[in-house]
Amino acid sequence: MGVASLLDGVRGYGHGVAHWIAAHDATLLAVAGLALAGLAGVAVYRRHRRKSALARAARLQWGVRELKERLRLRLEEPKAPFADSIDRAPTLGVCESFEADIEAAARTVLLEAGGRRGKAKHMLRQRLNGGELNGSEAAYWRQLGALSLLDNTRDALKAYARAVELAPDDQQAQMLLGVLSLRAGRLEAAEMAFRRQMELAGDAGGEAARYRAGTMLGDVLAAKGEREAALAAYQAALRDAAALVAREPDNAPWQRDMSITHDRIGDMLLEQGHLDLALESYRRSLAVAEALAKRDSANAGWQRDLSVAHDRIGEVLERKGDLDGALASFRAGLALAEAIARRDPERIEACWDVSVSLDRIGDILLAKGQAREALATYRRGLDLAEEAAGDDPARTGWQRDLAVSYHKVGSLEALGGNDSEARELLERGRAIIARLDRIAAYQAQWRSDLAKFDQALGNLGA
Repeated sequence: MGVASLLDGVRGYGHGVAHWIAAHDATLLAVAGLALAGLAGVAVYRRHRRKSALARAARLQWGVRELKERLRLRLEEPKAPFADSIDRAPTLGVCESFEADIEAAARTVLLEAGGRRGKAKHMLRQRLNGGELNGSEAAYWRQLGALSLLDNTRDALKAYARAVELAPDDQQAQMLLGVLSLRAGRLEAAEMAFRRQMELAGDAGGEAARYRAGTMLGDVLAAKGEREAALAAYQAALRDAAALVAREPDNAPWQRDMSITHDRIGDMLLEQGHLDLALESYRRSLAVAEALAKRDSANAGWQRDLSVAHDRIGEVLERKGDLDGALASFRAGLALAEAIARRDPERIEACWDVSVSLDRIGDILLAKGQAREALATYRRGLDLAEEAAGDDPARTGWQRDLAVSYHKVGSLEALGGNDSEARELLERGRAIIARLDRIAAYQAQWRSDLAKFDQALGNLGA
């Protein structure tokens, strides 16, 4: 075949294709349209999946932050075995450790459960019961414990106890078990855990773990009523903390821990009636808190520490009869509390702190014979206390303090001859106490109800 014939054949084939395309133009356009639509659909689907994945990740991240916040509030709840002064003291390094366990769960089982905590706990129990583990069994129990703590201490305590059985040389697990045992009122178990943590910390290189464990051991001893032993534990912990601060003076967390330990020592001395020694310890804490607050004025935690330090000094000065000094300290604490509340007006704890400071100032003004000024100050505090306590009626301690505020303001209104206002305020306060009394009356029934829930939950597995 010649080149010319070949070219004629190609041209003929091309014309044939062209005629076919022309004849089937609509069909081809439809097919092409479907193909393009399909490709576009695939692209949209992929974008949707990416957006959905990003949205799920964002929801999970937000959920983990919410869990951490709830955990922080859970750890701040009142603990019955504590005296009031110890009850308000921070628990050193514990929140961070619980948060680390929540983070570990978020990377695995919580992610698989779509952020649903109940499902994540169920999945953890299934894996623990079935032995389908991809990692440390003790770590799985710790994750289960951290997720359970948001609901009740009992399940969390069981999980962390199992984690300690599996890893008895884990200092952090011992610490968390000790804290949960203390919260549950199991003081002997708490003491054993903290002493074991101190033993594992050793003498060289373990000062941080040892002084934190020693401070919390002091809390246990104080809860047991062993005041001298608690004071000795705090003082030993302070020596370790001071040595670390001397070695690394720019380490802010260690400085804060040292300040907290000074507070614990001051609490013990104050309970024993050693006012001057308690005041000295509180002032040392204040000096550290002032330095930290100046270092980072945006750190609300450090600013609150400084506010509390001023309040503690004010309490001692009030007991010593130095009303002017106490008033100055309480006003310094109030200024800091108000600044914190302005930064975060939605945080009811900050609002409550301001109301407490105002109440203390009112007490001093009344003791100085300035009843009118005291009433105005109490009124300001009462307005804030109503706002804060009204948002959270489950906080029985706040509810009682609110009732006390009603009594103070009502009594002063009565002294001023304003009987109708006084009656209304006093009746509000009485209604709160009556409600708390009814709650106490139902505690036995609630314990029975809780036992039924615990039994039903226990039937679901480990």
